[in-house]
Amino acid sequence: MSYFKNNNNNNNSIFVSFIFLLNLALVTSSSLTPKPSLFTPGYLVDIVDALPNGSPPLKLRCQGKNHDLGDRTLNVSEEYKFMFKAQYSGGTLYFCHFYWNGKDKIFDVFNDNISSGCGSLAAFLSQCYWKVQEDGFYFAGRQDAQFEKRYSW
Repeated sequence: MSYFKNNNNNNNSIFVSFIFLLNLALVTSSSLTPKPSLFTPGYLVDIVDALPNGSPPLKLRCQGKNHDLGDRTLNVSEEYKFMFKAQYSGGTLYFCHFYWNGKDKIFDVFNDNISSGCGSLAAFLSQCYWKVQEDGFYFAGRQDAQFEKRYSW
C-alpha cells in the first residue's frame, strides 16, 4: 500500500512541475511583454499623441482598479504603453485622465467591452491602440487598422 502512496506523490510532483515549466516557457525575456499564463491573457495599451505639431504637451494619468500608473507627459508623436494581465473572472478595467490645451477628458481605455476590439499581437497577448487628436480620441485594434473616433474632448 505504501508503494502506491509514494507513486501518487511522484505523479503529483511531475504534474505540478510540468505546469510550472509550461507557464515558464510561455514567458518571454522582453520587459514589455506581460507574463501570460494558460488562463489570463496579456494586453498592451498603446496611447499615441497625434496632436498638431507645435501643440502643448499631452498630459495623462492612467489607473486600474489596483494600479496607479502615475502621471505622464507626451510630446507630439510620442507614445505611452502599458501592459497588464486580464483578470481570469473578467472585470479588468483601466482608465486614463487626459489634459491638453485647457481641456480634459477621462474614459476607460480598457474594459471587457473594449478587449474584444483589441488585435492579437502574439499568443496570449493583444494590443489596443488609442490615438489622441485635436478633435478627440480614436481607437483601433491594430496599428495598421482604421481608427474609429470614440470620444470628443
